[in-house]
Amino acid sequence: MPSVLLSKRFLIPLFDIAGIRAREQASFAHEGASFPMMLRAGKALYDHILRRHPTITQIAVVVGGGNNGGDGWVVAQLAAQDGLQVRVYDVASSPRKGDAKQAEERVVGHPRVEVKSFDELEYETAAVVVDALLGIGFQAPLSDVYEQVINAINQLSSKGVWVVSVDCPSGLDLHSGQAVLAVHADLVVTFIGDKLGHYLQDGPVYCHEIVTENLQAVDLSEQPQAYFLAPAALDHHSPCQRNLNSHKGTYGHVTVIGGDHGYGGAAIMSSEAAAKAGAGTVSLFTREKHVSASLVRNPNVMAVSYDQADIQSTLRSSQSVVVLGSGLGQSEWSKAVWQQCQPLNQPMVVDADGLYWLGVSPIKREKMVVTPHPGEAARLLKKSIKEILQDLPRAANLIASRYQAVVVLKGATSIVASPDGRMMIVGKPCPGLAKGGSGDVLSGMVGACLAYYQDAFEAAVVATAWHNKAAQRCGAELGMIKMQPYQLLDYLE
Repeated sequence: MPSVLLSKRFLIPLFDIAGIRAREQASFAHEGASFPMMLRAGKALYDHILRRHPTITQIAVVVGGGNNGGDGWVVAQLAAQDGLQVRVYDVASSPRKGDAKQAEERVVGHPRVEVKSFDELEYETAAVVVDALLGIGFQAPLSDVYEQVINAINQLSSKGVWVVSVDCPSGLDLHSGQAVLAVHADLVVTFIGDKLGHYLQDGPVYCHEIVTENLQAVDLSEQPQAYFLAPAALDHHSPCQRNLNSHKGTYGHVTVIGGDHGYGGAAIMSSEAAAKAGAGTVSLFTREKHVSASLVRNPNVMAVSYDQADIQSTLRSSQSVVVLGSGLGQSEWSKAVWQQCQPLNQPMVVDADGLYWLGVSPIKREKMVVTPHPGEAARLLKKSIKEILQDLPRAANLIASRYQAVVVLKGATSIVASPDGRMMIVGKPCPGLAKGGSGDVLSGMVGACLAYYQDAFEAAVVATAWHNKAAQRCGAELGMIKMQPYQLLDYLE
């Protein structure tokens, strides 16, 4: 059954830098000039500042040498005209050109505008600081001067100064979402369209709130590269909702396969996750020594051992979902289990050491979800982890295409990609998930959702969002250090 969680009202369209540049240039050509868009950008930014701080009397604007700095000069002009005292900290290393120069010339000499050296920024007393240093094209490394200025802005932020960034937090690479050092922005006012990098890796760390201003850009009718699923979606609609007139068969069957010697907990957690996420019935196929532990912890899970039965006997129908890999290991036993699973035609979730065997001996299913972290993604694509982290969306797309599977590429936020080109970024950073077992819980939840929803991409998105939301609630109550992966299952309702 389809989920209203993925309706348009909860999806934020995201673009890569090339897509934004194309719309920008088309808009300039349509309008016959680029400076009017800069004026609109500065006006939009200033309006957002006033909405949140209507009584401010002074403002600081930190400007770089490019067009991002030009937007900052427009803000300075508007604030001065509005009667505010403005201090501009100029970090440009050479004379400005083009629109940025024009914006500067409209401000310099205004009696309410004071241009100061960036060395004095640490002594700033304004309640609001505008970060107009670096734009969306920034790539590392930062110069020593920019490191000094960004550190000064962040020190002011730590003292309660409200920071708004123009288009993106300075220092954030919007292609990869990586940053060694960037501005911690209370608000990012981004232009034309929202960017992928705001939601990847370090992006969410530096962006507290993001608003998008279209700036009357022309519509090229281009599809976004991805969507971000707003976490609020789960506040309005529960995943895997129950029907009053239903039975256990309504919600499908999941068989979890894994748990070699020393790894029984992974398979047990995965099967518990499938049960608590709503699967009608759940089986666990594992080593004999783990059966009793599973029955004690989860008597509702039908635990059988490799020595007692074959995998086929744990399946209820052709639509039973197989979750393969949690604690599977890489032993001869593991290899034998993988070989037994290869002829199966059931929908499948492949995780953990299942991904190792997938790389060794690939399989394909009509419905398959794989859930790698960056290290496992690197192995599947025969690339370095560094290469994966430099372009996570591309890595997710490559895995989806090569293995003809829906991919959940796990990270601070997760990327869900489908072979048909659909892509969703899901979740918010949750350090409580940075523990062994978190992925096993997720794979069980994906299994339950795959049994419930018709579409594998939809099932993967819903499960990943649900897992993240439950972890956020668990960490808030128990603490991010103390919480354990299996405990988030108590926060699914």
